[in-house]
Amino acid sequence: MIQNKFIKSSIGLLCLSGVFSSAMAEVTITGTVDQSLERFVTKTNPGALTGTDNVTRVASTLANYNSFSLAGNEDLGSGTKATYEFSFKNVGPGFDNSSPVNYLSHVGLEGGFGKLKVGRQWRPLFTSVAAIDPTQLAATPGFAGAGKSGTGLSGLAPEPNSNSITYNLPSLMPGLFVQVQKGFADATQGENAGGFVILTDGQNFFATYAKHTEKMIAGNYFAASATGTNGINTATVGNTGATLAQLTVGGYNGLSHILYGGSTYAGGDTRESDGLAGYYNFGSFKLVGGVVSEKVNGSQAKLNMDVIGVKVPLGTQANLGYLHSKAAHTRAAGTTFNISGDKVLLSYDLSKRTTTYMAWGKQRLDGKTTAGNELSSAITALGLKHNF
Repeated sequence: MIQNKFIKSSIGLLCLSGVFSSAMAEVTITGTVDQSLERFVTKTNPGALTGTDNVTRVASTLANYNSFSLAGNEDLGSGTKATYEFSFKNVGPGFDNSSPVNYLSHVGLEGGFGKLKVGRQWRPLFTSVAAIDPTQLAATPGFAGAGKSGTGLSGLAPEPNSNSITYNLPSLMPGLFVQVQKGFADATQGENAGGFVILTDGQNFFATYAKHTEKMIAGNYFAASATGTNGINTATVGNTGATLAQLTVGGYNGLSHILYGGSTYAGGDTRESDGLAGYYNFGSFKLVGGVVSEKVNGSQAKLNMDVIGVKVPLGTQANLGYLHSKAAHTRAAGTTFNISGDKVLLSYDLSKRTTTYMAWGKQRLDGKTTAGNELSSAITALGLKHNF
């Protein structure tokens, strides 16, 4: 009797397995697990908070988060297919950011007419311009480090654009890609739009121009932080009782990064971002570079960032990447400050899916016409990243 129950249970499990496999046949499961031992050091001079502090922590230095994604497609016939992706991210390890949250989430159609996707997806300016960064370190300045904890450059933030519709035109010639996107307003972002043009041979050269516009929502402001930090006013720091240690852990600094708040914060003001970037592969190294500019129409507020870097293959499994960036900010009131940074990534592929790495990055903020607001912070990390 026990044997019969075992047989029936085994048959049931096999049947369930078959149904599950059939249901999942069109789904691709991918993800990233990235953890490193990271040392983060801050030196700052915003008045009463002048000093140095450091923290040693476990972080997702390279990937910036851990992720899990379900994606796939279904053939609809006549050369058309439905596509979908749904993913979660977990930026841990702190209690305040360890819960998985919805990341990419979109559904679409592909065919001779091109590609149409609806949902939460990347901004065209980010996907095209940030792609050239040979370090991909989001915690320091540079294309991939613009706006990790607050969107410094409109459209360059490494956070998906919610409530958006994206359309890729059919390829007019080999290596030419054109994409446009419309983003609708919600509680956290204003109405926005963007697009890119990419020309590449897939190996030796890559060139892109991208644009993004965004309207301010009521009660909000346009921030600016190419460092990946949230700039906060020293008065706010004092009122909340924040300490230098809290600023170090939180990634804040003492300079208000409000480029433009409008006269009444009524919303409707528009900022525009333009990006031009590319690389050329010389064989022994790949040279990368680009510029991004941003302005708030009808005001003095603007931002200009330049980057240049290289990627050097060190054999078949190791790569060295370096990027230098400098961003000049002018706020609506005419005050200015500069942010510059350098970052280095040494990676070694243990397999096609597993990479170990050493990373270093440093950012420097010069308050310029806002005296007493100088900041520098640096990260040093040793980590392991696995893709599945």
